Amino acid sequence: MYANKQLVNMIKTINSRGSEEILLQQQHISIDHLKQTDEIQEEDIYKIYLSKKDIPDPTPVEFHITEVAHATNKTGLPQILNSEGFKGLDKDSFSWWSLKINEADIRATEERFLESLFPERTEEERSAQQPFLSNFTTSPAFNNEISHYSNFCFTLLLTELMEAYKKQMCEGEEPVLRVYGTKLFNKLIEYVVLVHSPQNNEKFSKYPLLTSSPLVSYDGNQIIWRAQAICRNHEYQQVINGNQAFFRKLEIKDSKYYVWDQVSLAFHVKDVLTFPKERLKPSTCEIFTKTKLKCSNEEKLSREEAEEYLKTFQW
Repeated sequence: MYANKQLVNMIKTINSRGSEEILLQQQHISIDHLKQTDEIQEEDIYKIYLSKKDIPDPTPVEFHITEVAHATNKTGLPQILNSEGFKGLDKDSFSWWSLKINEADIRATEERFLESLFPERTEEERSAQQPFLSNFTTSPAFNNEISHYSNFCFTLLLTELMEAYKKQMCEGEEPVLRVYGTKLFNKLIEYVVLVHSPQNNEKFSKYPLLTSSPLVSYDGNQIIWRAQAICRNHEYQQVINGNQAFFRKLEIKDSKYYVWDQVSLAFHVKDVLTFPKERLKPSTCEIFTKTKLKCSNEEKLSREEAEEYLKTFQW
């Protein structure tokens, strides 16, 4: 598939937030393969970030995630609350969700990573092992307090979202998950999973089933994400000593800015995917200050302003 270092279905667009994005349709392409691809080597994301060598990420790390989040702004919030659900947006009728990763997920991932490295550790060595992965999980994919785009966030269990989608959009049949593509932004590599009704198999047949993805899978209860780049700024280096893993603080001159990757779910929703009102209780977050939003200043609130705006709604 990658032997000639050529890509198919590469589309450049300006998205609704005013940012340029590159969509590589129907493929989840690893960072290593992106680096070797002729077209990508002509892009800024390669020239500025992907061309860097000796990135000290602990890999492979496999996250098993059971919660998902939907972010919205000041305009979208009342629309969701008034309709008691989520509708598909833009021409594709997609409702977008991200993985919600908590500290317990990171600890469980660390344990799986250590077991893969040291399958024959003694109990004494297990007890002596100090936590280290949280020093590396510093990308926005792991920060639930800050958003690049929106002030409000709805969180649901993945099983809850899938069950509602199954009943309301799939006539009781299991949803179909497919590889929608790989999106490239300034520093972000996003692996998009398309979720749709079996009734739309023909409509979306050009997208491979998710079982073909080397980076993302779904076991009926959780998304399994094989992360490749988990740091915003690489300030630490993994050190292996015997049957234990440690981290070492890098000198400032050795630290590197790099890309990070994440997973998004795009649910094809024609109408509104509804939920009981008590399940629609959003949290607030701060918008990352360096984000350039194509919207009015009224849409970009401080955390305090978002909290006050949320109080205007009755539960």
